[in-house]
Amino acid sequence: MRRFYAQLQNISDKDILLDDEESKHLSRVLRLQIGDGVEVVDGEGQLYKAEVAEISKRSCRLNILETKKSNESTIKLWMAVAPTKNLNRWEWFLEKATEIGIGRISPILCQRSERKVLKIDRQLRILREAMKQSQRLYLPHLDEMMDFQSLIEKSKDFEGKKYIAHCEEGNKELLKNLHQSNENALILIGPEGDFHPDEISMAEANDFKAISLGESRLRTETAAIAACHTITLINA
Repeated sequence: MRRFYAQLQNISDKDILLDDEESKHLSRVLRLQIGDGVEVVDGEGQLYKAEVAEISKRSCRLNILETKKSNESTIKLWMAVAPTKNLNRWEWFLEKATEIGIGRISPILCQRSERKVLKIDRQLRILREAMKQSQRLYLPHLDEMMDFQSLIEKSKDFEGKKYIAHCEEGNKELLKNLHQSNENALILIGPEGDFHPDEISMAEANDFKAISLGESRLRTETAAIAACHTITLINA
């Protein structure tokens, strides 16, 4: 069954209003008709079975037939990642992390970052499409890009384990051996040139534990996906 996304503010007890983009997809691309059955997710953990009630050029109204609540894990996974110079690789990470299961994504600007600007609207579209395609019911929260120090400040209120993956020498445990099930996790992944030593020191001074993701030296987006998948498997 075709699946669409609607913000919670556009969902009442009886019906759902699709926005312009989703309405165009329903009417012009899929050419659905009044009475056709569809599914809608709100990104907040609920799935709605519905049927098309009204079709117009800019909005479509759906009648709600049934509502189901997600049984997905409520463990929080927050990843702060330095966006890659190659935008396609960053967008690949957004898509795959959403498919695997992630709660929050924070693009961070580090001393060695090569990409300093992102268009949040395009990123949100990627997250929504990945959520629908993978049949997940939660839309990851996406932050505006922030500098490394701001991320560290925000992390002080985080209730869970905090990790930083870097390539410097030192005593680092494998994430898969260190993290325990049913624990929230915040993981920092640096840019192509790795974190600056000052950033590593700042993180460790704020209760971040240095971790390893294995023997191989991974690209930024690969490391981020490896960490995301590790936490998801531990909490499966």
